[in-house]
Amino acid sequence: MERHGADRVGHVIFVITLLGKGVLGAVQIAAGIAIVLGLARHLPEVAQWLVGAELAADPNDWLARHVIALAHGFPPGEMTFYAIYFLMHGALHLSVVVALLAGVIWAYPAAIATLVGFILYQGAEWVHVGGIVLPVLTLIDVVVIYLTLREWRARQAG
Repeated sequence: MERHGADRVGHVIFVITLLGKGVLGAVQIAAGIAIVLGLARHLPEVAQWLVGAELAADPNDWLARHVIALAHGFPPGEMTFYAIYFLMHGALHLSVVVALLAGVIWAYPAAIATLVGFILYQGAEWVHVGGIVLPVLTLIDVVVIYLTLREWRARQAG
């Protein structure tokens, strides 16, 4: 199917977003494994090491301060939840990304249903757990749902 103009740009954005979502899925799987292995307890120290020089040069650096806040944003008592969540979320996202990139037609509604399920679950968990991680993941999922709907409609029309 050949695309033109805005439809082509939308498709390119969709593919780039899927690739980003695939990378995020791989990072989530790695994070889940790190939590299972007990490495997450060192996250604040790793974050400090990564951005320490920037904070020393500019204590008000927005990105560096947010990296530190994010590293401290995982409630220690909820590490089991985050390990399971990241492993499942990452594996599901990677499988959906692969199916969507392969052009499998059932993957569009499956991706949307999966993401809506995660959004509902993330909202419920956020009420109990709090933090910044779940709202950020939810926002990313909402954007991917929108792009997936656009792509699915374009594919059906073409």
